Amino acid sequence: MATFTSQILVGNAHPYDGGIYGITHFLYLSENSRPAWILQGAGDARKRKVTWIPTLENMLGDALLMVGLYVVKDETLLKMKEKYFHNENSEHIELYRDVKPEHLEEMYDRCRQLEDKRKLMFSVFAGSSIEKQLPTLRKYHFDIEVCLSTYRKEYSVWSGKQEERGDL
Repeated sequence: MATFTSQILVGNAHPYDGGIYGITHFLYLSENSRPAWILQGAGDARKRKVTWIPTLENMLGDALLMVGLYVVKDETLLKMKEKYFHNENSEHIELYRDVKPEHLEEMYDRCRQLEDKRKLMFSVFAGSSIEKQLPTLRKYHFDIEVCLSTYRKEYSVWSGKQEERGDL
């Protein structure tokens, strides 16, 4: 059973208030035996869904690369994808298998150069693998807000009761 450990909303920063509006895309990080980023357009469940099996060392960079390719649709990144990705099914990519590491690095570099006005809102849940990679967000030019897990109340199969962690 897959567990969702992070969500990214892609939209716009409000010019006067905090938060996000005009959400166009969602990314979900599914983790357990094998992580996966799932990107889907907002509004219509029938819209194309893209799934990437990310690299473990650059899992957060992989999500931002998806934004650069499928949301921003940067021409340079799209040309790199056409040249470097070795998979006919562009809706399901396994980065370790389908792209050489040096080509991924080149694409990460390009993605960090993007000057885009979209806002990315990150919800990072307890236990998410991307939590340790969050400092890399400083290298990107998107508007960014990160929400971390501060409180949990959930049933524990080990103790047989509901447990609380953190503060409200």
